[in-house]
Amino acid sequence: MPIQALMSAFGLVFITEIGDKTMLTTMCLSAQYRQPAIILIAAMSALAIASTIAVITGVILAVAIPIEFIVYVSGALFVAMGIHTLVKNDPDPDDCKQPTTFMSMVSLVLFSELGDKSQIAILALAVQSTFPILIFVGAMAGFLIVNLIGAYAGDRVAEKVPVSTIRKATGIIFIAFGILVLAGFI
Repeated sequence: MPIQALMSAFGLVFITEIGDKTMLTTMCLSAQYRQPAIILIAAMSALAIASTIAVITGVILAVAIPIEFIVYVSGALFVAMGIHTLVKNDPDPDDCKQPTTFMSMVSLVLFSELGDKSQIAILALAVQSTFPILIFVGAMAGFLIVNLIGAYAGDRVAEKVPVSTIRKATGIIFIAFGILVLAGFI
């Protein structure tokens, strides 16, 4: 049933992503850069890429590249981005408008999502469904709701907390996620 495929993907992604590292990454980036719409676009771009990979090439990806390798790359990227966030100077308010910064946000979210439980869930649903496009649409709807919450909650936090404190907290959170991923806890 088409509606069941759509709702299964939506519900599964929503439940697995609420409070997950992707939502928290979106929240941290939004608090740091104070541009929730741009952060949301970057996150959704990355999630669309990750979901497309899961739906179209998930089975091939699982055979060709071990999930463990993808997880290690994801963990290392989080640690690297955390260190970079802690070391770099105060952000320029126009940073998010530069393509390299936008692409680094997309890359961060994309690599954090590759091999994540929601991507694996999307892959599993797509493999057993005759409606893979509806799996994709349902997953993207779930991601949109979760990341809307993350992007705008992060912006609200930034209204009350200094940017330097947010940057330090963001760096520490990224490093912690990376360590947890590399240790196999996430």
